Amino acid sequence: MKIRLRSKIALALAALLVIPILVVLATVLAIRLNIIQVPNLQGLRFADLKLIAPGKTSEELTMVPFIFFSIYFAAMLTMVGLVSKILSDFILLPLKELNYATERIARGDMDFKIHYQRPNEFGKLCKGFDDMRLQLDLSIQKQAIYEEARKQLIASITHDLKTPLTSIIGYVEGLQDGVVKDPQMIQNYLNVIHDKSMRLDHLIDDLFTFTQLELEKFHVDLQETQMKPILTEYIHTKTREFKNNQKIDFQVLHPIHDAKLMVDEFRLGQVLENLIRNAEKYTKTFIKIYTDCDDLFYNIYVEDDGIGISKEDMPLIFDHFYQCDKARTTEDRGTGLGLAICKQLIEAHNGRIYVTSQLGQGTIFKISLKKIEP
Repeated sequence: MKIRLRSKIALALAALLVIPILVVLATVLAIRLNIIQVPNLQGLRFADLKLIAPGKTSEELTMVPFIFFSIYFAAMLTMVGLVSKILSDFILLPLKELNYATERIARGDMDFKIHYQRPNEFGKLCKGFDDMRLQLDLSIQKQAIYEEARKQLIASITHDLKTPLTSIIGYVEGLQDGVVKDPQMIQNYLNVIHDKSMRLDHLIDDLFTFTQLELEKFHVDLQETQMKPILTEYIHTKTREFKNNQKIDFQVLHPIHDAKLMVDEFRLGQVLENLIRNAEKYTKTFIKIYTDCDDLFYNIYVEDDGIGISKEDMPLIFDHFYQCDKARTTEDRGTGLGLAICKQLIEAHNGRIYVTSQLGQGTIFKISLKKIEP
């Protein structure tokens, strides 16, 4: 049978207290048997030793040694119990809890709490261990959410790639077989093929950027740039794209302010493209782009009058794979990477991206980039 550590401590303390008494008794016995010879004590008979006390009979005095040793052993046993209890509370209890905690963590069970919280070194150790458990539990939960999102992403990508590819193949085969001969219908087929191809291109671009960010191979080439020329060129391109769009009014609020910033022109264009593409999916009548600036920051705004974002979704919209309107079809919703990529790209510029929105009324995204100090 295993002896518990507390019992071992109690036995050790008892031994420390009993051994001196045993040594004294052994010495006396050795002297009595002439094993140890002490001249002054040779021939001494302990039976002849008498206790003398005024007013006490010999019978009463005979009980004195027994009473003395009884009190001594009772005191020693009490002290052993107290000391072992103190050591147990100070050392054994926290060690027991820590051992229990490590066993549960090894099983992957984080749903427990270490209760030892006394103001001593073991209490600090237990608190630190419990904090580590909470962080590990949070990390595992995040990883589980992330892995689930990855699985959903794979399923979404499979659908997103297959659906437009199937359409493209169908329309191309129709053109090859000569089924469609009307020039207007042929042009419609080509327009559909172009739209589906552009969707695939956007999807692959998002996936490539996300993969680069995940592998930490992503590079932002910041260069000193005047903002008005590059924004003007980009806005002209988008204006041409929306020219034939009868549903959405693409508006540019002038003036486009100028300032000198450190930016990667291509990556900034990628952010604007994602924001405008996102607004195009959800807006009702218009998309606005405009700027302002102050002494420290240059701000770019992308505004729409779309369905808006709920308060519950607002803190999560920049998370990877998060999709606000899950009621929409997969094709409408996209992969949930666009806004997460925007956030990372803008932060790589040492800037910030903000969002304000009212459900059913519209959304405004604000890109804030730090100006170069004159």
